[in-house]
Amino acid sequence: MPVDDAPSTVEALLRTAAAADARDARTVLSRIDGVRLVELVVTQTELAVDESRPRPAGIDAVGDLARAAIEVMGLPQEAALELDDDEDLGPPTVTGWELVTVAVDELEAATLTVSVPSWTLALVAFVDDTTEDGGIERWAVAAAADGRLVSARITMRDHLADAELHEVVLTRDPAALGHDATLGAALRASLRDAACGA
Repeated sequence: MPVDDAPSTVEALLRTAAAADARDARTVLSRIDGVRLVELVVTQTELAVDESRPRPAGIDAVGDLARAAIEVMGLPQEAALELDDDEDLGPPTVTGWELVTVAVDELEAATLTVSVPSWTLALVAFVDDTTEDGGIERWAVAAAADGRLVSARITMRDHLADAELHEVVLTRDPAALGHDATLGAALRASLRDAACGA
């Protein structure tokens, strides 16, 4: 970047860094096809529980493992560099983590206040419900930084059981998510705001 084009304020510098992070996230996502994206969302949906405390609903993030190791797990940069993927090796290695836990009726509002790292690949929101036989039904809606949206419904006998996938939608049109359209659009907007350094 030429000196004349360098950001002149801290706020401008942060916006420039956030925009670069978002571009990097979209580049990483270009290596993740639709099937793999659905797998990532379903996996994070399945793991979005904490046995030590209830999580009736919440929003989790998915990001590149090497970046998350530094930013989320607090590993030194040298250690995290060993986790970097060679782009020629195929899909990147990613990880997920909790951003916020809320009551079911607060989930949509949480998209307006949740702090989203600008390098996030996807946001996954979920809601738990109890099935007639006492099992768990979990609904998830996810937005990726490249604009793709996913909704999924899984069931489990309990929090430790394997999940069974019942429904999944992969789209770029929020309307295709049906009653989850508003939540999908809100998650996508949260990612856009993060990319702008908002």
